[in-house]
Amino acid sequence: MSVLKNSAMRMFMVTRVKNLRGRGWTRKSVIFLILSGMVAALAYVLFADRVNIYTVSARTDVMSIVTAESTINQWRIPNDATVLSGITGEALMDPEQNPAEQMELVDYKTGENFIIVNPGIQVTFFVNHANSEFVITLEHPDFANGSVGYLERDLGRQELGSYVDVIMDQSRQLLFPFMGEVVIGDDVSTSVAATLLSGNIRIIEQELFGDVRYVSGEFELDQGDRVTLHNDIERNTNAVLRGFVRYEPDDSMYITTHGETTVARVERLGSAGYDAKTSLWKRFGNDPVVMALTSLYAIIFLMLEFTVMLRSLFAPKKEQIKAEEVVVER
Repeated sequence: MSVLKNSAMRMFMVTRVKNLRGRGWTRKSVIFLILSGMVAALAYVLFADRVNIYTVSARTDVMSIVTAESTINQWRIPNDATVLSGITGEALMDPEQNPAEQMELVDYKTGENFIIVNPGIQVTFFVNHANSEFVITLEHPDFANGSVGYLERDLGRQELGSYVDVIMDQSRQLLFPFMGEVVIGDDVSTSVAATLLSGNIRIIEQELFGDVRYVSGEFELDQGDRVTLHNDIERNTNAVLRGFVRYEPDDSMYITTHGETTVARVERLGSAGYDAKTSLWKRFGNDPVVMALTSLYAIIFLMLEFTVMLRSLFAPKKEQIKAEEVVVER
C-alpha cells in the first residue's frame, strides 16, 4: 500500500511540474517553488504550537496556591488538628474540646474532618520544624467579609472566616490534592524561614500529528529557587495546575504538579532567573513528523547531488562521442 501511495505521489508531482512548465514557467522558477514549499512545510512542522505538559516535582518546606473551582480542594485533616481563626485567635477546632459543643450538634459522633476550600483562596503550606508542626494557612482576598470555606465534621458544617490556620503535628503522613495557581518555594531573604530544597521540571511534548509524547526539556532546581508557571511567555496569566502535597513524618513536603502550560519561571538568588520552556532542537531528535520530514529532504537532496555527480561524470563522454561521429561523417 505504501509503495502505491509513493508511486501515486511521484506521478502527481511529475504531472504538476509538467503543467507548470507547459504554462511558461522556467526550470529555475519551478525549482524555486518546490524548495519554497519544502521550507514552508518544514517551518510549519517545526514551529507549530504543540501541547506541552509541565511536571514539577520538588522537595520543599513552603509552597502556596490560589485555589480554582474544583471539588478536589477538599482536604481531610486528622482529629487531633487545631483550626484557629487568624483574626480572633479562637479555636474553631481543638482536640481538647468536645466536637459536639463546637459544632452545636445534639447528635454528634466523632469521625472524619474536612476543610472545604472556596475558589480564589490563597493557601500556604508550611513546615515549621522548630515547633514540629505542619501548618496550612488559608486567606481570603476580602479580609473583612470573605470566607475561606467550610469546616465539615460528620453531619455538621461550619463556615470559616477570612483567615484560618490549620495546625497539625509532624507525627503522621498527610496528603492534600489540589487544583489552582502554584508557587513553589519562596524568595530568599532574612524574613523567610522556609525555602525550596530540591526538585526538577520536566516538559512532555506531544507530536504535531498524533498522540506520541516525548521529553522536550528537563531542568534541575537548586535550593532557594522559586517556581511559578504561566500560560504565556510574557507571564501575564498564571497557569491552573493539578497536583498534590505529600508530607512524611518529621520531613519536608514533596510536591508533584502537572498541567498544560507554556513556560515555568524560575527565580534564583544571585541571578536574573530563567524561563524553563521547550526546545526546538528536541523536536529534531524526538518528534516523528519532524524526523520523517527532515529524513525525506535529506534523501531528496542526496539524490539530486548524486544525479549532478553522474552527469558530470558521463557528460564528457557524450561530447566525445558526438565529436567522433562528426569526424566519421567527414
